[in-house]
Amino acid sequence: MLYDKLAAIVASGKISHAWLLTGRPEQTLEQAVELARALLCRDLGADGQPCGVCASCKKLQAGNHPDLQLVLPRGASVKIEQTRAMQYAANLEAYEGGRRVVIIHQAHTMPPAAANSLLKILEEPQEGLFFILTAPLGDSLLETILSRVVWLRLPESLPAGGDDVYYTALLPELAEESQLDAAMREKCRRLFELLAAADSGAALLVLAKSFRDEKPAAGVKRAQAAFLAELLAALREQAVGAICEQAGEAVRLNYAPRLLFDAPGALKAAGLCEEAVRDIDGNVNGTLTLAVLFLRIYALRRQ
Repeated sequence: MLYDKLAAIVASGKISHAWLLTGRPEQTLEQAVELARALLCRDLGADGQPCGVCASCKKLQAGNHPDLQLVLPRGASVKIEQTRAMQYAANLEAYEGGRRVVIIHQAHTMPPAAANSLLKILEEPQEGLFFILTAPLGDSLLETILSRVVWLRLPESLPAGGDDVYYTALLPELAEESQLDAAMREKCRRLFELLAAADSGAALLVLAKSFRDEKPAAGVKRAQAAFLAELLAALREQAVGAICEQAGEAVRLNYAPRLLFDAPGALKAAGLCEEAVRDIDGNVNGTLTLAVLFLRIYALRRQ
């Protein structure tokens, strides 16, 4: 079932051409599919919920709707060739003469070239073409993309786990993705423990090497990319926390036991993290990249 806030917007008819749904990966994908179902439904309910029985709903349920394009990460990220193929498809007419919907799952994994390719499409939206992006955190996307989407954070309490063929076919991949995200979140917390300690340089190098030594099932490069996405979110949290602390506001941290950076230091560390993402995506040695990154971030801690 479509989240009630999304259903109400669809029912109102005031529908944006681009959406960003943030939350748990399995939750955001299911709601993206449900939103696509509603946008393509031929007999939409007054409450904005898709009917589930029209020809369009049945095609989507079977996973063969010609006007729905689903883009999933290949390995660690959504690739530039995927967005180029999407850009080509965006210029085609709808097969069934109505709307077309593109879902980009885990859009935050797009490298800069892929994100810029998407941006070109969003800057000149075509009539009847809708984009639904998903990500754990919205601020991990380009500001220029964020300014062109309606951003909705899904509540943690929202149940996930659709039972249609289209969604359940994706569950094994989503389960692996969720496990990887959880493991990398713990590694990120471990990094902050080391950053908070004195003379932990050697331990930081061991942590950088652990990605290769542990041989994660998802693959070393994919694990490193997932870790850097978590680290980027943690550093942005540090920057926001430092600003809130300066303003005398309460600070709540999810990744670290305390604030380790002032705002400029956290933002500079986030910039270094983004450089590391580009290097690893460009096939620079991942272990060396992480080792250098950890030591450079360590030097930016506030004293």
